[in-house]
Amino acid sequence: MGISTVAMYHCLAFVWYFFVAYSITHVSTEERPSEVFLYGGQWKYLTVLNLFVCISFWTLYTYNRELVYPKSLDGVIPLWLNHAMHTAVLPFAVLEILAIPHRYPAKKKGLILLGFVAFLYISWVLWIYSVTGEWVYPLFALFNPAGLAAFFAGSLAVIVSFYNFGEFLNRMIWGDSIVVLDYRQKGK
Repeated sequence: MGISTVAMYHCLAFVWYFFVAYSITHVSTEERPSEVFLYGGQWKYLTVLNLFVCISFWTLYTYNRELVYPKSLDGVIPLWLNHAMHTAVLPFAVLEILAIPHRYPAKKKGLILLGFVAFLYISWVLWIYSVTGEWVYPLFALFNPAGLAAFFAGSLAVIVSFYNFGEFLNRMIWGDSIVVLDYRQKGK
């Protein structure tokens, strides 16, 4: 894929992400149940913070939608926006892997950074609970403290698995040597 095509793709992906974030902040406030966006607003949801939650969201939604996306949200968030947040991100991720090789940091550094981001999000979720007494996702109310810790640890294991799978796919598609794009050799 040429550099201009990759740049165009990244610009379109950024515009899409910005549009989705804008749309979430401007859903109809008249139909919004008051408890949906307490403390932290839509920014309390992992979807808004990183969008690549497609598989975990739809797995839990299929099992019991009330655990992650209560029916009361149907009147607040249009169907297209739900799919924009939870479905469309998968093709964007796949296209990103296919469009350009990525240079992953050393395994230890990458996993430490990933763990740090996960820790920050879990801290944010726990902070919201401590302030409001309500869980960001109703699923968390089903767990005692030990169960919640086990759930977060399991979630981290899934995230690490996806990280490793992404690194594996990158290596399978682009090889062990990462191609460095050189703008001076564009015509060759």
